[in-house]
Amino acid sequence: MSLQLLTDRMKFAFFIKSLVFPGGGAERVFCGVVNGLSDRGHDCVVVTFDDGQEEFFYQLHSSIEIERLSASTPGRSTPRRNLPRIMKSTRKIAQRYKPDAAVAFMHSTYVPVAFAFAGTGVPLVVSEHTSAAHYSGRPLQRRLARVAQQMAYAKTVVSTQVYEEHPKSWRKNLHVLANPVDLTEYAAAQRNFPSDGLILCLGGLRPEKDQLTLISAFDRVASEFPEWRLRLVGDGTERPAIEARIAQSQYRSRIELPGVIRDVAGEYAKASIVAMPSRYESLGLVAIEAMASGRPVVGFADCAGAATLIQHGVNGLLAEAGVDRARSLAESLRTLMADRGLCIAMGMRAPPTIQHYSIDAIVGQWEGLLLAAATSRANVPALDGRKNELVGKPEGHGG
Repeated sequence: MSLQLLTDRMKFAFFIKSLVFPGGGAERVFCGVVNGLSDRGHDCVVVTFDDGQEEFFYQLHSSIEIERLSASTPGRSTPRRNLPRIMKSTRKIAQRYKPDAAVAFMHSTYVPVAFAFAGTGVPLVVSEHTSAAHYSGRPLQRRLARVAQQMAYAKTVVSTQVYEEHPKSWRKNLHVLANPVDLTEYAAAQRNFPSDGLILCLGGLRPEKDQLTLISAFDRVASEFPEWRLRLVGDGTERPAIEARIAQSQYRSRIELPGVIRDVAGEYAKASIVAMPSRYESLGLVAIEAMASGRPVVGFADCAGAATLIQHGVNGLLAEAGVDRARSLAESLRTLMADRGLCIAMGMRAPPTIQHYSIDAIVGQWEGLLLAAATSRANVPALDGRKNELVGKPEGHGG
């Protein structure tokens, strides 16, 4: 690829199901990548399935064009009856904008977009933001995701661990592009470690995030540390179950459930420990942000998104799931809650371990992949089967 090409102004189309539903990590990544490419001089259009009435939760630059298909309700599955209309509208947008390349985030979006783009000649990159565990027991979703990948120029995943979950025969057009974070946004918290004890869990209230186990773990240690609180920031389908579980806890007055909060950097600044109890994650954006803030992170060793980022004993602790997840998590929390000096030391060691997730570095990798796709002008895999030939994998990842 020539140096001249790397400086050319290109037009990219980005597709995502919703930017209205509050607090999504993949949605935050999406906006960061699109804004970053716009900052580099590229023309970007964003297409969502949202209607035109609700405000986006995350901000896009004013120069970015927006199309809304009014085909889905935020936080709910897209009705199957709407899929033909989505594909027809998507195809018309491709024909009208004539993008040099396109990107679709998450399988709920990239599957219909891949079918809509078939035969248009516009190279499509499909971007996965979950792990193989999501597809367990969902064979149809898994098959459709595979077909979409075959139709695309490339597929991205967010970690080497997720890459290696794919069968070798699926890796010919597979790339690792990690979730980026604006590290400067969180750096201020490194200067002040809070004196009071707060365990923060930030993320959607969904079954795979497993906040229920975290509440049970807190119940096991709360009597030993009466000054500590637990704060669960986010919203989602599990909220009623979580509210009911909190009501059952004898420590309910010390468990906070404030909903979605835009100032996530401020939340990390108030925390002493960040807990990530997820059963599965592709890559823990929360963990990266917490480490950028100088906070230790506790997660489970069997969760790829946690194990990718947490270096046990260095920037946090990895609990072994075992038979009793709550007990194992409680033991890890107890280790840090009992030793403020250890919390501070791990927090200080955390920022250098995630520098390669900077927004500039990852947007540069996205730009490289999309410029390569634009030169292909064909909706087929075209990287000679070599892993990350053009964009590479984030520094520090093995595999």
